Amino acid sequence: MRRIAALLASLTLSATVGLVLAAEPAQAGPPRGDTKDNPIIFVHGFAASGGYDCTSQWSSVGAHLRANGWTGELMTFGYYGGDTRCSFPNDGNRNTSIHTVAHQLADVIYDNYSSKGRKVDVVAHSMGGLVIRSALLNVQRGTPGWPPYLYVEDVVTLASPHDGARDAGFCALLYLQCRQMYPGSGFFGELEVLGTGSGGRPTLPVSAMGTDWTVTSSFEDDITLESSGVNVDADHRLQYNAAECTGGEPGLEHSDFIHKRTGLYCVRIHDRGSSWTPFTLQNAPVDRTYQAVYDSSAA
Repeated sequence: MRRIAALLASLTLSATVGLVLAAEPAQAGPPRGDTKDNPIIFVHGFAASGGYDCTSQWSSVGAHLRANGWTGELMTFGYYGGDTRCSFPNDGNRNTSIHTVAHQLADVIYDNYSSKGRKVDVVAHSMGGLVIRSALLNVQRGTPGWPPYLYVEDVVTLASPHDGARDAGFCALLYLQCRQMYPGSGFFGELEVLGTGSGGRPTLPVSAMGTDWTVTSSFEDDITLESSGVNVDADHRLQYNAAECTGGEPGLEHSDFIHKRTGLYCVRIHDRGSSWTPFTLQNAPVDRTYQAVYDSSAA
């Protein structure tokens, strides 16, 4: 009996140790700072056709970052089988759940960076903003099977439909991702489980080191409504509206956020704890993206 009791005690101890190890929290995260050596992972949006050439899709943003002295890795995340020239490719399609894509992104960040004590920034266009939002949410909530922690210092979403895209109704009968992006879908209910913050807007998830969120929208966007792009409790919210200024460039359409590097565009900014600034002419959206990933204290 003593031998059986000892064996049971040993098994119990092993199981307890295993549970402790499994529940081990993230190590102290890397320090935050205004540096130009963070790796950046770019996440594209929904593809109306087979996929994207990731390198071409993000060429303007990458060139602008390098021109401004960015030394960190510039990596692209692809999630369609039709994507080409992506640093981290995956073989999904438009019926692959956004949560599944987010799980793949979370694994990429953890395996290549967080598990090695390295932090990253994420820049996401359109539906890509929902991908990183889901990734951070599921890791923060400890969803079984997801990485134990992530280190994501900054996230910038460009024209992402945080409150849904009504145009998604046109393809909802064909594709799961369109159904998930439709306003009021169960997918958005899952994203909003953290409750609401300032102004009653949905609270955004953060990584183990904290995450500074910048979200953007445009009144001239032909895909994402100006309200949907910024209807979250982000640290920094930017709205473009050409009609509010004179002498600037034309208004920004959906794809302009990742291509317009030069010129002056009419924008207003809302930093956490403050009010909206007046609309003024400021640098192009690609330059604003550079500023957002470089300086976490301001958009």
